[in-house]
Amino acid sequence: MLTQTSQLVLRILLFLILPALIQASPFIGLGILDTIEGLLGASNSSLATGLSVFLGDHGSVIFQNGLMDEKTNRTTTNCPRMAVIFARGTNEPGNVGILAGPPFFAAIAEYMNGTNQLAIQGVNYEAQPAGFFAGGSARGATMMATLINNTLATCPSTPLLLSGYSQGAQLIHLATSSLPSNTTSKISSIVLFGDPNNGTAIQGVDSTRVRTFCHAGDDICKGGDAVLKDHLTYAKDARTAAMWAMGSVAQLGITSMRMDRGIGS
Repeated sequence: MLTQTSQLVLRILLFLILPALIQASPFIGLGILDTIEGLLGASNSSLATGLSVFLGDHGSVIFQNGLMDEKTNRTTTNCPRMAVIFARGTNEPGNVGILAGPPFFAAIAEYMNGTNQLAIQGVNYEAQPAGFFAGGSARGATMMATLINNTLATCPSTPLLLSGYSQGAQLIHLATSSLPSNTTSKISSIVLFGDPNNGTAIQGVDSTRVRTFCHAGDDICKGGDAVLKDHLTYAKDARTAAMWAMGSVAQLGITSMRMDRGIGS
């Protein structure tokens, strides 16, 4: 039988080799978002090409490193019709990762009307294994809480969707628990993928505004630490998650003909 120390080493190794396990993902290289002007200007950039091919013709979508500039805390764009703050999983590249974030964003963009703007913010935290084993990166949770506060203060009429995958879901639990109820009550909806805290309520947010996607064979969702296949396949839930998220703000007029017909469910 392995000692506790040996088990911990093996668990850490699983997270360290995770990037190698997901190299075959069709979303590889799509994990870093930049301003759309930067993407359009970088004609030789594989990232720009990858995002363009993957997301298709969604010219109204704003891709950026932040709704708020990290140095000035000022908005980097006019208030969008919908804002998403996303936290990636452990060891994922960029600031939104590759396994859950990009396919989810693409599905949302597909269901939005062409006149609507979607702004996506990745939480630029370290996403290291130590954070996962600690219940989520404290620094990352603080960064997310700051982004939530700044976005709601600057764009109070913009529906705000929070989403996170794996350790990113842990960040949402931590960030919302640090915020007052008069702030969390303004969050439009929350979508969690592979949540290590599955079954634990999000503090200050009504359960009807929270949707969790956890696969039956996902050990992480059961409070474990084994990274199995079922923890790496949440891209297949992107359309369902997007339709639910869009439905949660449908009263604001953010819908599409595809969504109305139930296409892609």
